[in-house]
Amino acid sequence: MSFPQHLADRLRAWRRTLGEVLYGMSAYDFEHQARHLRADMETLFILLVMGDCIGLPMLPPYYSLRLVPYLVPAVETWRRRVLRERDYTESEEYDLIEM
Repeated sequence: MSFPQHLADRLRAWRRTLGEVLYGMSAYDFEHQARHLRADMETLFILLVMGDCIGLPMLPPYYSLRLVPYLVPAVETWRRRVLRERDYTESEEYDLIEM
């Protein structure tokens, strides 16, 4: 004996909704912080490699040129992220939840 199709669909929808709620309660904040940390580390790495372009030579040119082909797809988004106007209240340090 099996469930009718509409009951099985509703059960799957409830299960998916419950999974999303539990994910939001437990893992969303961790993933959000991990994304910010990854973006910050990526920004520093690209700055380290592409520093010659803005007058901050940090790596010898040989090593920088070896890494540039891997960074070409990310340079445009990096430039937008670095040059974007920011407000000081956007920082995670001023988040009211953690006070």
